[in-house]
Amino acid sequence: MKSRYPLLPAILFLCLVSLTTLSGCATVDQKIALNYSPTERSFGRHDGEVLVSRAGSAPSKRNSRGEWIIGSINNVHGVHLADILADRSLGEWVTDALLLELKHAGYSVTYAATLPPDASRGISISDIAISLNLNKDTIKDVTKQELKFNVDLFLKGAKVKTFTVASRDSKTLLSASREDLDKIMLQSLQDAMLQVIPEITALTGSK
Repeated sequence: MKSRYPLLPAILFLCLVSLTTLSGCATVDQKIALNYSPTERSFGRHDGEVLVSRAGSAPSKRNSRGEWIIGSINNVHGVHLADILADRSLGEWVTDALLLELKHAGYSVTYAATLPPDASRGISISDIAISLNLNKDTIKDVTKQELKFNVDLFLKGAKVKTFTVASRDSKTLLSASREDLDKIMLQSLQDAMLQVIPEITALTGSK
């Protein structure tokens, strides 16, 4: 027997598709704050001068308004919907955090565009790569964050150690707010500093 409403199945299917994609259609760019506060861990008290430099990394992307693009908001299928933005570069953010932690450890810290060849104590960070992805489902949000960079340590102009710092995390939230994204980024950088500062103090603290 033929249906009295032959188009009904097609209409119901289109309605279902519309409902599952409605939230994604309304998604807009999200701007977060790249702030930093020192970790609660004590690294002891140290002294002496330390120079910090940042070597070249892959250039960060900016939008037409000059805002830094640091991540992506996607739908459940991984299709890009909007950008996660910041008003400062990731390289500046990481460098400022390192300077702050070293100052809290007691060092006299100076930033230099390049390290002088005779630097008594020098730190160079490079290859900074950071990503933050927010995948939106109909009932939950999933965040995936990754931070990575390299560190070179110098004593009396000679490189004495090179190592890589990495921090990764993923979370499932009912609805990720700007404050949630701020906290995820802060915790990732704090985790990175917990890896960096002990390496520095072990090599330079008694020099």
